[in-house]
Amino acid sequence: MPDYEKGISRAKSKKGLSRRDFIKLAGLSAAAGTAASLSTASVAAPTIQAAEAEAIYHCKDSLARFAVKDFAFKKVSEEMGEPWMKPWLINMLKNTKGSKIGSQVPVKSPAEARAHIALWVASSTWNRLSGPYGDGLENQGFLSWKSLGVPPMLLGNPDPNPDPADLTKKVKQIARFVGANLVGIARLNRKWVYDEACRNAYMQDAPQTKKIVFQEAPSPDETDTELIIPESVKYAVVTVMDLNRLATQVGPASLDTSSATNMGYARMGITDIALAEAIRAMGYNAIPSKNGVGLSVPLAIDAGLGQLGRNGLLVTEKYGPAIRIGKVLTDMPLVADRPVDFGVTKFCETCKKCAAGCPPKAISMGERTYDPPSTTGNPGALKWYADGRKCLRYWVEAGASCASCQAVCPYTKGSFWGHSVMRSIIGSVSPLDFLWEPLDTLFGYGAKRNPDIIWQRKFAPFGIDPTKV
Repeated sequence: MPDYEKGISRAKSKKGLSRRDFIKLAGLSAAAGTAASLSTASVAAPTIQAAEAEAIYHCKDSLARFAVKDFAFKKVSEEMGEPWMKPWLINMLKNTKGSKIGSQVPVKSPAEARAHIALWVASSTWNRLSGPYGDGLENQGFLSWKSLGVPPMLLGNPDPNPDPADLTKKVKQIARFVGANLVGIARLNRKWVYDEACRNAYMQDAPQTKKIVFQEAPSPDETDTELIIPESVKYAVVTVMDLNRLATQVGPASLDTSSATNMGYARMGITDIALAEAIRAMGYNAIPSKNGVGLSVPLAIDAGLGQLGRNGLLVTEKYGPAIRIGKVLTDMPLVADRPVDFGVTKFCETCKKCAAGCPPKAISMGERTYDPPSTTGNPGALKWYADGRKCLRYWVEAGASCASCQAVCPYTKGSFWGHSVMRSIIGSVSPLDFLWEPLDTLFGYGAKRNPDIIWQRKFAPFGIDPTKV
């Protein structure tokens, strides 16, 4: 069944369209008609190629490679004098006794709250086993920079006459096969690689760091003081895992939003590690990273997977910002994708819905700037900086992670055909940008969901929306 027929089918009931769906369809039709009268641009393909992330951000020469010892989880732990996760867990358990799964999210009973904890534990399991989040775990465990089990005769023995276009096609297909919703290739800009790794990135004690350096070497390596990436590593295979959209909307901060994000990290680990092994089996070096090794968002932008939003997250055409980003660095000769522009920056200048709905007010309502609000940001790029300290401290107080900025974003939608029309109009008719946020709110998008939805809806495996794979 074509996607538009699926959308119509979902909108119907025994008596035809529901009142809510009728209003949505009427509003979408009116907006589409207005757009048509304002522009002759094709709404089928508004996406255009754009400059690479360094140019998009208008980066200053002073922009330095980021050091993980300065990221929010480390800084907040230092300020608290204990790992940030400890008070987070204490508040989570306190919420449970009070029949809540977040400081502002009540459920029917402590037993019901415990079931949501169980979902969070299940969703977090493969994230923990593969290397929690990846930060500070470079070249450790399943995130090893060496082979985990590829037959030795395959290692370091690539085809002597590689075809980059064919390799690109195959590596993208493998990435999808082992778990990625989206995949793109970025030419590796070393400015997006961390200056150093921090082995105790979630702890309160003094940073334990190792420089990440590029050297002439046959394979990735590690010494007592350095993590060595071969000079030959020039590409990043960047992957996107979508999140369970409905779970992100049980909030503003809840165990269900935590489950959605941790399932994204779990799938990220499975995908990155498997993809790295596949690349090694074809004779090349591969560095699985999850969140580690470098900055995921600019690499994803360079790989043509989306644009930076006001919320500081990658906004994709298909899933909005309700995603997680993985990456594998490699010396496999590949064909790089180009960054795209489908109107996000211009739209975010007008919308501000994520900033207005951010509980700790960690997202800027102002213009883009070169200066972050705290030392957890990296100065020198022109963008909207989120305040990582404020964001994480709110998580701790709530006893759950927040996904409000993803849930309320007008780009985060289901697969109803009308949403594709709207995304196309946003990309091609910028004079209408001021309309979408109030219409989005009027139609109830981004509204908080009842936690019962987790037990009532039929989810596909891993919480993936089967109509968007």
